[in-house]
Amino acid sequence: MSKILSIDNDIITIGMDGGTLKEVRAVDLNFVPHINDEVEIFETESKTIVSKLEKEQTNPLPFSPNGININVQNTQKMNNEQTMNVANGTIAVNKVVYCLLAFFLGAVGGHKFYSHRAGAGVCYLLFCWTGIPAIIALVELISALCKKSDANGMILV
Repeated sequence: MSKILSIDNDIITIGMDGGTLKEVRAVDLNFVPHINDEVEIFETESKTIVSKLEKEQTNPLPFSPNGININVQNTQKMNNEQTMNVANGTIAVNKVVYCLLAFFLGAVGGHKFYSHRAGAGVCYLLFCWTGIPAIIALVELISALCKKSDANGMILV
């Protein structure tokens, strides 16, 4: 393995594999020389060409050595089409908000209006004087508390 040992104006001194020294002109190089660059020397009787050896980068890490590449994809989009599951009529709502509404405003259907079930909410309002909607809201509260929420705190009701 040949290395550049010194650079003096226009003369480059290269240490050869056998321990010998070779001096070449700067015009014989096809790169900008630096001390300790590893080089290959090709020569004929009339011409000498020195080229720099490029080290292969072994990078076992999945990111660039110049910095960390971050690839973020937001796969969860919460819009009306995705929060409403039309096949079985469920909707995603925040568990905490739904449970609080069912506890405090369940007798008048507050949790039903929150979950976009206005028809059921109106029925709760109409029959709130009987106390039956309050009992149903208590059952729905317990049911909602038993459901496991996703990473965003949402449950299907």
